[in-house]
Amino acid sequence: MKKVLTIFLFVFASSVFAQNPCDDLNVLSIKYNPFTDTVVVVHVENNSSESFGYPAFVLINSAGDTVAKEQTDFFVIGEESFHRLNVRSGVQDPLDNFVGDLELHTGFYDTLVCSWDMDQSLCLDGLCDSLIIGFENYGGALVTGDFEWSVSDDMDDVVESGQFTMVAEVQTWRFGLCLAPGNYTYNLNALTAPSGGGPTLIASNARTYSGPSLWAPLDWFNDPSGVLEIPFFTFCNESPNGISDQNLDAELPSVFYNSDNRELVCAETMSDVKIYSTLGVLVCSIDASSKIIGIPSLPAGAYLVVASTLKGEIRSKFVLQ
Repeated sequence: MKKVLTIFLFVFASSVFAQNPCDDLNVLSIKYNPFTDTVVVVHVENNSSESFGYPAFVLINSAGDTVAKEQTDFFVIGEESFHRLNVRSGVQDPLDNFVGDLELHTGFYDTLVCSWDMDQSLCLDGLCDSLIIGFENYGGALVTGDFEWSVSDDMDDVVESGQFTMVAEVQTWRFGLCLAPGNYTYNLNALTAPSGGGPTLIASNARTYSGPSLWAPLDWFNDPSGVLEIPFFTFCNESPNGISDQNLDAELPSVFYNSDNRELVCAETMSDVKIYSTLGVLVCSIDASSKIIGIPSLPAGAYLVVASTLKGEIRSKFVLQ
C-alpha cells in the first residue's frame, strides 16, 4: 500500500509541475523591429490554456536594468501574437548579444509569471532575413486588375521583380524575399484602369497582420504608381546605433480592446476605425472623433481592427469576438 501511495504521489506531483503554463508559451523570436531600432518585437505562440490577462513583456539586462518594456496593449495572449517593447533611451549597439532575461508580467505589471534566460543578438538571425512585400485592399470597393512590381536597393539595382493579378475573391498578395540589411524601394505599377477600394503597399517581416510592417497607399486615380521606402535592419550595420534622443511620443499610439464593453480605447483621438475579417474583407467602418469607440456585435471569430488617428497615424490590432 505504501508503494502504491508513493507512486500516486509521484505521478500527481509530476502532473502538477508539468502544468506550468509558461512551459507552453513558446517564444518564437526576439529581435528589433526590422524598420526601427527603437522597438524590440517579441513573437510568441501560446499552446497553454492560460490566457495571461493584460500581459506585458520586459527585457532586463544582466545588470538588472530595464532595456525595453511593453505598454500593456493586449487583453490576453491568444494562440499567436507580436508584442512591441519600447527601447529605453541610451541603449546602444544592437550588434552585441543581449544577455539578461525576458520577463512576462500580467495584470498591468501586477504579477511576474514567466522568465526566460537570454544570450543572443537582437539583429538578424543570419546573413539575410525575410522581407515580405504585399498589396492589400483597405477600402470599401474591390481592387482588381494586373500589377507589376520591383524591389531595388540603394544603388537603384533591381533585386527582384514580377507581376500579379488581384481578383475579387482574393484581396491580398504577398511575396517573400531574402535580403541583407540595407535601404530598399518597393515600386508598384497598376497596368489596368483603377477599380476603386483602398489599395495599399505593405512591407513586413511576418506573414500575419499583427507583425511589424510599413504601409503606403496607392492613389491610383491620380497616379498608377506607388512607392514604399524600406529601411530594412539598417541599424544592424552600424555600431553603436545611438538612439539616446529617442522620442517615445513619436511612437504610434497604443490601442486597447475592452472585450467586456466591446470598446476600442486609443491614447490619441481616432478619426475612423475599419474592421476586417481574417480574409481581408471589410466588415465594418466607423467614423469618429474620440479616444473611445464602440465596436458593434459581430459573428464570433478573429478580426483585424485598423484605427486611424487625427494625427494621421495608423495602428492595427487583432481582436476576438
